[in-house]
Amino acid sequence: MSPIRPTASPKVRRFARLLTRRAIAVLGVLLGACLAALGGAVWLVVSALGGEGLTVAAALQCIGAVLLAVQAARIGSWLWVPPPPAEGVPLARTQAPALYRMADRLAVRSRAPRVDAIRISPDINAAIHQRPRWACCGPIHTTLIIGLPLVHSVSPRQLAAIVAHEMAHLARQRSGLGAWGAHLRAWWHRACERIAADNSVVARVLQGSFEAWAERDLLDAVRLNHFEEYEADRAAAAIVGVDLLGETLVEVAMKAKFIESDYWDKVMAQAAHQPRPTIRPFRDMGMGVAAGFHDLRRSGVLRSVVLSETGQQMHPTLADRLRALGVVPGVRRAGRDAEVTPCSAATRFLNPALPGLAGWFDRRWWKTTRSAWRRHYHDCRARGGAACPVCGDD
Repeated sequence: MSPIRPTASPKVRRFARLLTRRAIAVLGVLLGACLAALGGAVWLVVSALGGEGLTVAAALQCIGAVLLAVQAARIGSWLWVPPPPAEGVPLARTQAPALYRMADRLAVRSRAPRVDAIRISPDINAAIHQRPRWACCGPIHTTLIIGLPLVHSVSPRQLAAIVAHEMAHLARQRSGLGAWGAHLRAWWHRACERIAADNSVVARVLQGSFEAWAERDLLDAVRLNHFEEYEADRAAAAIVGVDLLGETLVEVAMKAKFIESDYWDKVMAQAAHQPRPTIRPFRDMGMGVAAGFHDLRRSGVLRSVVLSETGQQMHPTLADRLRALGVVPGVRRAGRDAEVTPCSAATRFLNPALPGLAGWFDRRWWKTTRSAWRRHYHDCRARGGAACPVCGDD
């Protein structure tokens, strides 16, 4: 697919409304089919019971009622896909008052509603998560999700730029009817996943009939996602400045590459020599990023890697986002090699909750990793001095 370029906000709104109407129409058709099948089953049962005893016609009516009830239940299972809960650990306002104050100030400046809660996740990412307060109805509950690796990777000003971007999403695309539109579009996509995973005859017939349409709808959803990212970038740049936002985008991309490869490789390499890690990934992430990333930043290798990323993605590439902001990739002001910030966003905004958060994520990580870690450790001990085929250590 050719690169998706920015477009004006009114066009983005019209495109979003078009996709919302499309999602409502298809969900309405499925709901109507479910109710029709259920009503037909009830009518057949009533007809069978109102007849003259157990006749062949009454037996056929009962069989038909069962078949219709099964189809109604199947369609209902496609439709009943509530949104997943927000990821991460809830962070109370009293645990991180500075972070909440910063989010509140940026919400006011962005003309966005205040977030109801903030959660900390184990990913190097930030996102707005919205869902109705009571499953599929009620007021929209908004959660700002911020990754712990992210706050270890950026300065306080850069985190403000990231939160400004998320508030721009909230102000421009996820408030009022826009929030419900996004909720319904996401609901339709989850229903599509249920239908695609169903191997029944009805599901296969439906997939064959709507395969081309569903593929086009998915591509349109990707286009809308790109448009909204560009729009949120423009709105955030108007608040924090284009230089800071461009610098932050490059910094986060480089830190993500470093953490996903170099940092985690060093953490997992301990398994060749130790039954338990002495470097805990989340507890020691701040020091690991500050110390390990500094030399790689100077080489410029990471920047060239993140700026050269291409391919079909739900989000625009970094290079495209910088160009849309008017920041030429590679220009010093967009990702300047500044000195290591003495105070990270984690230190500024998450103290004193930081040790507890890191400990929680470390315990969850060790719970899922422990068996594979110890198996690898015992394999390395059994080989003695032979090189480990996984990590390459002697």
